[in-house]
Amino acid sequence: MKRRKVSSCLLLAGVLLLLIISSGCKAKPKDERPLIITSIYPYEMLLQEMVGDGVRVQSLIPASASPHTWSPKAKDIKKLDEAKLLIMNGLGLEEQLTDAFKQRSDKLIDLSALIGVQQAEATEKHQHAEGHHHGDINPHIWLSPQYLIRMAMMLADQLQSHFPEQTAAINQNTMTLVNNLSSMHQQISKDRATMDNPVIITYHDSFHHFAKDYDIKVAATVQPSPGKEPTSKELAALGKIIKANNITTIFVEPQMDKRSAKVLADEFTLDILTLDPLGHEFKVKRITDLIWTNWQNIKIALLGVDILP
Repeated sequence: MKRRKVSSCLLLAGVLLLLIISSGCKAKPKDERPLIITSIYPYEMLLQEMVGDGVRVQSLIPASASPHTWSPKAKDIKKLDEAKLLIMNGLGLEEQLTDAFKQRSDKLIDLSALIGVQQAEATEKHQHAEGHHHGDINPHIWLSPQYLIRMAMMLADQLQSHFPEQTAAINQNTMTLVNNLSSMHQQISKDRATMDNPVIITYHDSFHHFAKDYDIKVAATVQPSPGKEPTSKELAALGKIIKANNITTIFVEPQMDKRSAKVLADEFTLDILTLDPLGHEFKVKRITDLIWTNWQNIKIALLGVDILP
């Protein structure tokens, strides 16, 4: 009798185990929602907030990598064909992806062209303090709240055209996003008004448009161009700028090698803080959080106090 009970228990346990295994092996249901592919993570956050849950949004370039130097693999190019809509920054930011995007121009939105950055800034050639330049127009437009507001308002019409079933959600989400961006812009402007002639040195020239929005002087950048470490002569010139402007903080970026910043920090007793143009370090989920967190770190550097909770 006991043997029968043991056998029954073992049989039952076996059946339960098989059920657990078989349920775990079931294929995950395919996500049938239309797909938007963006080049970088900040635009994934922006687009997802605008379209809501009815559309999938994925970025191609990892937030831990520099979009200037990242190269796609075959599987990445395949994703472009799967997407209903492609979003790129333009202005040469996605150098290794530009051709692949433009070969699919029928479903491509170039955001810099959409908001007319080239026309608005055609007369300005962005140059570093030592004469280095990042092309005719600095491409880091997503870090400007004013550009983002224009971008969201103009993108809304495009998104409604591609996803008409999401029109109501896109309208409501865009209104909320624009209000949030406007409120943040007003608060940053208010904070900036309390500062006298703020000057910073950034690691890369990512924050050119942000600094321009709020009349913050970027006296120099550590890396003269993406991925290129400064020479000893350039480091010496940076040292003079640090002394002349009473710089107390050097910024690093998660996507860039930090060795030169550490050399400068040791030499001139500087604090090291992070500015993250892509959101990898800060683990943010919304574009407003990306801008705001970077601003908090800039405020720490300019005010000389830790203002974060």
